[in-house]
Amino acid sequence: MMKTILPPLREESWRRSLLVRAVMLACFALCISLNTFAQSTIRGKVTDESGTGLPGVNILFKGTASGTTTDANGDYAIQVPADGGAKILVFSFIGYQTIEQAADGRTTIDVSLATDVTALSEIVVIGYGEMRKEAVTGSVASISGDMMRDIPSTNISQALQGRLPGVEFSQTSSQPGATMQIRIRGSRSLTASNDPLIVLDGIPFVGSIGDINPNDIKSVDILKDASATAIYGSRGANGVILVTTNKGQRGQKARVTYNSFYGAKKVFGKYPLMSGPDMVKLRELNVPYTTYGQDEATDVDTDWQDLLYRPATITSHDVGISSGTENGSYNFGIGYLLDQAVIPTQQYSRYTLRGTVDQSVGEHFRFGFTTNSNYSINTGSQVNIGGLLRMTPVADPFNPDGSFKRTVRTAIDEPW
Repeated sequence: MMKTILPPLREESWRRSLLVRAVMLACFALCISLNTFAQSTIRGKVTDESGTGLPGVNILFKGTASGTTTDANGDYAIQVPADGGAKILVFSFIGYQTIEQAADGRTTIDVSLATDVTALSEIVVIGYGEMRKEAVTGSVASISGDMMRDIPSTNISQALQGRLPGVEFSQTSSQPGATMQIRIRGSRSLTASNDPLIVLDGIPFVGSIGDINPNDIKSVDILKDASATAIYGSRGANGVILVTTNKGQRGQKARVTYNSFYGAKKVFGKYPLMSGPDMVKLRELNVPYTTYGQDEATDVDTDWQDLLYRPATITSHDVGISSGTENGSYNFGIGYLLDQAVIPTQQYSRYTLRGTVDQSVGEHFRFGFTTNSNYSINTGSQVNIGGLLRMTPVADPFNPDGSFKRTVRTAIDEPW
């Protein structure tokens, strides 16, 4: 039997070759491992403020063309590029705010997109939901809450005046808290009401539009023709005003807001009336009286308009808090308004309380509530300014002690 014996030199070369192969195999396995790590996948879901999945959301790595879109349920999966550098995912969708999220070392990223207020001019609310403005065939006028608050106002009708085509606002009373008369494309009836239907957060509102705090408004949409108001039947015959209030956003950190404004009122133009001496001269020329009635004197010059009107103020305070998690959101706010008139005793006070809660329980259940409460106090009655203007300027309204007389007018001062 023959036995082959390798020379020592050849045996050492064979061992080196085996070692080199082992090292190369280890390096190859390590490269595969690194490549697998570099090509990791990020998964997640994109939802709106109510927690509903958004389909078709664009997802890109910032500065690259590598990206994907969400499916019908809002879910997505995207491969992380193998090149170095910080990875930032950009989530964008029409009508919603663009969000950027750092992707380094993360495998799951869930995002909630908030409605873009600046894009509200492109999205309008109709009876059946929301649509792109160019896709609406009916006549709809819209305005955002931020545009309404550019000019401080005590009620919504004042903020909307002159800003919506086809909608007429008429001031019917000068008392504080008075709501303007609203007519959408004119009047339709001589005997029945011509007031439009007000829908607040999807529910018909039985109160006055002046009872709603303008600082709580997110948007106002007015449906003007039959195709837009068909869902409301005969109640929408005079048009429909859809009011949407602010709500919390999912994933939003707690935020406290405070809004306030203060204003002053003063009568800028009074009626030009006779002074006391002029009134005396007129009577001497036209009336053959040598004496004057009771409480009258030739040296008295009473400006009844100065006695009636006063400087008035208007002040408003609003405090709100909102926050949200991945499964829910809330928004609460309180408001106080004090509106004084330039006529004493006339004053309007309003207290408002608003709250919204939206919460998801599991994948198939969702509950929430919305409350809009207000309490208003309107004091004083309409004053007959005409009777005041007919008062004689030579009648002295004060007693010797400086107090007001109970009766100033005399028989000679009655209207003729």
